[in-house]
Amino acid sequence: MEIRKAKKEDAERVWNIGNHVSEFKTAENVVLFWPKATLENCVGEEDVLFYVVEEENKIIGFSIVNLNQSLGKAEIENIYVLPEYRKNKIGTAILDEILQELKNRKYNNVNCLADEAIEFYKRYGFTKGKDFVWMDMVLSDEFKRG
Repeated sequence: MEIRKAKKEDAERVWNIGNHVSEFKTAENVVLFWPKATLENCVGEEDVLFYVVEEENKIIGFSIVNLNQSLGKAEIENIYVLPEYRKNKIGTAILDEILQELKNRKYNNVNCLADEAIEFYKRYGFTKGKDFVWMDMVLSDEFKRG
């Protein structure tokens, strides 16, 4: 198993995984997962950490972290591991990689949205904040469903 920074050619493979994960759905009129072009645009950018987990040339997991350097704050958008590979500490390894990179870059805070993974993040010392309603406004046809 290898955790590495995503390459352009990984974007479509990650999209094929993420586009079939119902947990990523936030609203009826918003695409289920990041558009392929958005994933391609994230590769190699300074304001995003985009990692893939690969085993035997197969992507079995990925993570996307949004970075706001000016605020010293990061938001974990996604950590996902294929169901058949869970319970093997892969999610833990991804989160370790993310946290180490954020510490190396001197970030002050990291948060995440954790509907299905609350206990996973709590084991790491994340604290549960106030419950809120997720609100979306689609500004681009690329993010509209249908």
